[in-house]
Amino acid sequence: MMRRCPFALKLGLSFGIVILLSVALVYFLTARAITSRFAAYRAQEKQRIAQQVSSLLAEYRTRTGTWLGAERLLLAQYTVRINNQVVARHTPLVGGRFSLADERGLIIVSTEEALVGTTLSSAAIAEGISIAVDGKLLGTLCINGKEVLLGPEEEEFLSSAQRSAMLGGAIASGVAFLLAVFLIVQVLSPLRLLSRATERIAQGDLSQRVRLTARDEFGRLGESFNRMIDNLQRSETIRRTMTADIAHELRTPVTIIQANLEAILDEIYTLDAETITPIYEETLHLGRLIDDLRDLALAEAGELQLDKEPTDLVQLASHVVETINFALEHGPKLTVISPPALPSLSLDPKRIRQVLANLLGNALRYTPDDGEIRVEIARVEDAIELRVVDNGPGIASEDLPHLFERFYRGDRARSRAAGGSGLGLAIAKHWVEAHGGRIFAQNVETGGARFTVLLYFA
Repeated sequence: MMRRCPFALKLGLSFGIVILLSVALVYFLTARAITSRFAAYRAQEKQRIAQQVSSLLAEYRTRTGTWLGAERLLLAQYTVRINNQVVARHTPLVGGRFSLADERGLIIVSTEEALVGTTLSSAAIAEGISIAVDGKLLGTLCINGKEVLLGPEEEEFLSSAQRSAMLGGAIASGVAFLLAVFLIVQVLSPLRLLSRATERIAQGDLSQRVRLTARDEFGRLGESFNRMIDNLQRSETIRRTMTADIAHELRTPVTIIQANLEAILDEIYTLDAETITPIYEETLHLGRLIDDLRDLALAEAGELQLDKEPTDLVQLASHVVETINFALEHGPKLTVISPPALPSLSLDPKRIRQVLANLLGNALRYTPDDGEIRVEIARVEDAIELRVVDNGPGIASEDLPHLFERFYRGDRARSRAAGGSGLGLAIAKHWVEAHGGRIFAQNVETGGARFTVLLYFA
C-alpha cells in the first residue's frame, strides 16, 4: 500500500528544488561570466600593452638601426636579495610568452629559448603585431599562447567575486525559502478550511460554511463553495418537501379510492354510477400526476421529445381559450388580444398548448369570478411574446423567484384549496426551454400577475 504524501511536503520539495536549481544556475552563470569577462579584459589589456611596446620597438629600431638590446624594452628587470645574495630577475612587459622577429622573420628575442634563431611561419607573422615605420616592415612581435597568466592580486579578485556570488546565492536562497514557507502557509490554510468543511458536509452537516477573507482565487473559491452548500441545502429541503408532497398527492386519491371501495365491499355503498364516478375521477387525477412526474423526469434527463411543425400561435391560443370558456359555467372572462397577422413558428403545438393551459389554469385559480384574464400575443424583434395577464391578487415578492420550482406553493393552504399538484409551472418552464425560449413572471402595477413566454424564430 502506497503511503500518502502530504501536499505541503510536495509543495515544499517543489519549491526547494526550484530554488536550489535556480540559485545554482545563477551562481554558475555569474561565476562563468565574471571569469570570462575578466579573461577577455586581461587579453585586451595584454594586446594593448603589446601595441604600445611595438611602438617603442619601432622607435628603438629606427633610432639604433639594429635589434640588439631590444630585449630591454620587452623584459622588465628587478632584483631580489635572498640571504645577502642579489638575484636579478626579468618579467615580460606584455605578460605571458612572446617572441620578437626581425624583418626576415628570424626570432631574435623570445621567452622560450628553443625558439630563438628559428624562423616564424607566414601564419604566425600574419597573426603577430607588425612593427613598421612609414610602411616599411622592421619586425614582428608575436604573443605565444592564448592563455592569460593571472597574478596573485588578480586571482584574489576572481576568488572574491566568486565568493560574493556564492554568498549572494545563499542569501537569495534563504529569502526564497522564507517566501516559499509563507506562500505554502497561505495556500494550505484555505485548503485546510475547505477540506474540513467538505468532510463535515460528507457526514451530512450542511450548516458548514468557510470564511475566506482573501480577495483572490481562493476567496472566489470560498464564495463558490458556500453558494454550492446553499444550493445543496436548498435542494435537500426541496427534495424532502417534494417527497412529502408526492406522498400527500398520492395518498389523497388513494385514500378516497380505498375508502369508496371498502364502502362498496361492506355494502354501505351500492355499486352504481354514482359511487364509481368519484373513484374514476381520482384515478384520472392519479394518471395526470404520474404523467406530470414523468414529464419532469424526462426534462431533467434532457430527453424531452418535440414534434415541431409550423404553427399559428394566435389560432392555437384562441382554440385553448374557447375550450376553457366552453367548460366554465361561471368565472373570469378570457380573451385573446393579438395583431392582425403574425408569422408561424416551428414548435410542438401539443406541448405549447399544454404550457398555455397550465398558465391559464394557474390564473383561473387566483382570479375572481368577475375578473378578467387576457392572452396577449405580439411580435418582439426576433421572437413572439405570449403573455397571460390576470387582475387577481398578484404574486408575493418572496414567491416570485420560486414559482417555477416543482411542488412550490407560496400559500400552501390556499393552494390546497384551489387544487393542483404544484407541477404545472415547472412543466411549463421545461417545455418552453426545450423550444429554446424563456418564461418568467412578474406583477402588474395595476394589480394582478403577468406570465410571459418568449418563443424565438428558428
